[in-house]
Amino acid sequence: MKSIVFETLERIVGVPFQDLETETSTVCLANNEELRAEFQLQFTIYDVMNYVYGIAETIPDKSLILSLKIPYPIDADFFWKQASKGKRYRLENTIPALEFIEISELNWQK
Repeated sequence: MKSIVFETLERIVGVPFQDLETETSTVCLANNEELRAEFQLQFTIYDVMNYVYGIAETIPDKSLILSLKIPYPIDADFFWKQASKGKRYRLENTIPALEFIEISELNWQK
């Protein structure tokens, strides 16, 4: 069953959430960070985690991430920009509190 978080993100981003097990895809350019938002066909848990990392990058004390209110993106373009920024940040900096948490357990705000 899809959580309210993913349903809300689907409405904002405008493409369906795909519950995939890997961060790769067989579609050409599917994971290309330069692919414009209007050409994205789906988003995955990794895109959402990257979005959260993009938001978390701005807070000085990363241990507060679980109490931080994660804002829903204002639109698809903002979501994809934050996800791209967050992916780069996540590859270099792990936030331990985020590694084993369910996305829907974070404190999302509208």
